[in-house]
Amino acid sequence: MANNSPGEISGPNNIDPTKSIQPGGEQQPKPSQSFESYMKEGGGPQGPGAKTEGPSPLDLAAQGKAAVTTGPTNESILGQMNSTASVLGDLQNQMNNKNLNLRQSQKYLLRNKLTSANQNIRTAAKKTGVDTGPPVPQFNRKNPVNKFLGLLSDSQNQLSNAQSKIQELNANGQSMNPGELLLVQVKLAKAQQELEYSSVLLSTAVSDIKTLFNIQL
Repeated sequence: MANNSPGEISGPNNIDPTKSIQPGGEQQPKPSQSFESYMKEGGGPQGPGAKTEGPSPLDLAAQGKAAVTTGPTNESILGQMNSTASVLGDLQNQMNNKNLNLRQSQKYLLRNKLTSANQNIRTAAKKTGVDTGPPVPQFNRKNPVNKFLGLLSDSQNQLSNAQSKIQELNANGQSMNPGELLLVQVKLAKAQQELEYSSVLLSTAVSDIKTLFNIQL
């Protein structure tokens, strides 16, 4: 029987890495650059001591820590008060909507939210040195909308007086105690959340009335 097996390889010297393994035996061109040169062209670090572009994870952690530890200032509190006053103004406009017709459950929620927001705003104003005076009279079941408007008006007045106090401190080059500033910030944030919830609730109530009118028509 004829031996069709390829000839034996006499040694490793007969192996040429540039020879093609495809039929025809054509040689492949050798690379013009070494592997190390390609790595250097990639823009990566050139050595163990080379620095990478951009901040390191440690730098980012330090920046985040600095941002967290940065406390409120007179200016940031004034901005927060302006934002809260804007929400209060929107609520007053919604309360004066002639199509507003609140269900009992909505009245209950609004009473709790607006009362809590008013208490938080009064606490914040008191920390700035404002004489907040007596609280708003108790809830009137016969005309709850008037009670709600009274809470909103009192909250607006407390914020206005607190802003005047902080502006007075700024004019004299003074600042509040950092702890008190932080408490004011927290109380205003809670009040604004409750006010925004109330605004959504009122929008839903007006939308329900409009839908009912459209069905009847």
